Order: sequence, then structure tokens, then C-alpha cells
Amino acid sequence: ESNRAKALIALADKLPPELLPEALAAAKLIQSESNRAKALIALADKLPPELLPEALAAAKLIQDEFSRAKALIALADKLLPELLPEALATAKLIQDEYYRALALTALADKLPPELLPEALAAAKLIQDEFSRAKALTALADKLPPELLPEALAAAKLIQSESNRALALIALADKLPPELLPEALAAAKLIQDEFSRAKALTALAMPLSEMPTTLLFTRWQQTLHELSLRTRQDLLSDIEKLVPVIFALGGQLAIAEVNCAIGNVTRWWH
Repeated sequence: ESNRAKALIALADKLPPELLPEALAAAKLIQSESNRAKALIALADKLPPELLPEALAAAKLIQDEFSRAKALIALADKLLPELLPEALATAKLIQDEYYRALALTALADKLPPELLPEALAAAKLIQDEFSRAKALTALADKLPPELLPEALAAAKLIQSESNRALALIALADKLPPELLPEALAAAKLIQDEFSRAKALTALAMPLSEMPTTLLFTRWQQTLHELSLRTRQDLLSDIEKLVPVIFALGGQLAIAEVNCAIGNVTRWWH
């Protein structure tokens, strides 16, 4: 069987269209699930639309979750819209959370709007925080406005600060103005300096595009909260939020902040 799988894999790129049904049938007969998955993966990109339902059905029958996830990922790019509900259902049934997240990630960019609530719900159910953040990040670009509050709430619940920051970064430029203060509050709560800096940097430009009256109030509150941190953290966080300062007062505000930092530095010394 290993030799048959190797032969199919070697031949996959060379097979003319009329031989692909036979090649797929041969791949399905391989008893070893890892070798069957490898053969399906090799054929996935070559299969015409009419063979994709058969290939997806073959992938679903693989019991080994790693092999099933790999086969599903390979097929994701080629699946027709009518096969996506079945593919998403298959991904959701993967028990291993890491592999489930990989499958959801592969499908995320292909899913039509009507399947996105189901995909987001599946991502939220992942207990492993790295895997949940990965799935949320993949879905972020596709989510319609009505699902963004739910996605932001899911990101905020991630306990790992690095993974929470990754999810916030992915959502940052998709959030409407009314959700940006909530995202900023979540970013400010991150204690790890590197993760907080990355999240603040991602949010700075969207925040700078908020109406000035709303932004000014948020900036006053933010500046007060940042001032309660260490000197190093305060300076680092202000640097990441320069687009917000510029939006509020232009180059003059940047110069004034720079001057104030210089004065305070001299006082400290």
C-alpha cells in the first residue's frame, strides 16, 4: 500500500483529466489511512468539480483525525459552495482541538456569509487558547458587522495574553467605532509589554479615525490609566499610540508630548 500511495502521489501531477476518476478510486481503496490521506492530498488540486464530492466523502471516512484534517485542508481551496456546509460539519466533528482549528482556518476564507455564524460558534467552543485564537484570527477578515461583537467578546475571554493579543490584532481594523473603546480596554489590560504593544499598535490607526469628540474622551481616560504603569511601559505605550495623538492635535500635539516627555525625563534624572 505504501508503494501504491507513493506511485499515485508521483503520478498525480502528470495524469490527464480522463484518468483522474480511476486515480481517485485507487486512492480510496488504500487501507492505510495515512497513505490514503497522502494520496487524496496529492490529487486534491487536480480534481475537476464533479469529483470533489467523492473526494470529500473519502476524506470524511478517515478515522485518524490528523489524516482527516490534512485531507480536508487540502480539499478546502477547491470545494464548491454547495459542499462547504458538509466540509464545515466535518471540521466541527474533529475532536482534537488543534486539528479542528487547522481545518476551520483552511475553510474560513471560503465560507459564505450564511455559514460564518456556525464557524464562529465552532471556534468559540475550542478550549485550547492557541487553537481558539488561530481560528478566530482566520475568521476575522470574513465576519460581517453583526458578528464582530461576538468575536470581540470571544477574544477578550482568552486568558493567554499573547493569544488574546493575536485575536485583538486580527480584529482591530475590522471593528466599527463603537467597538474600538472595548478593544482598547482589552488591550490595555494586557500586562505583557510585548503583547500589549502589538495590540495597541494594531488599534492605533482605527482609533485615530474615530470622531474627535469621542476620541478625546477616550484618550484622556487612556492616558490616565497608562500613567499608572511603570515609566518604561508608559513611554512604550505612548509611542504605539502616536497616530491617536496626531489625530487629536496634529504635529503640534506630537511636539508637545515629546517636549513633556523630555521635561519629565529631566525631572526623573
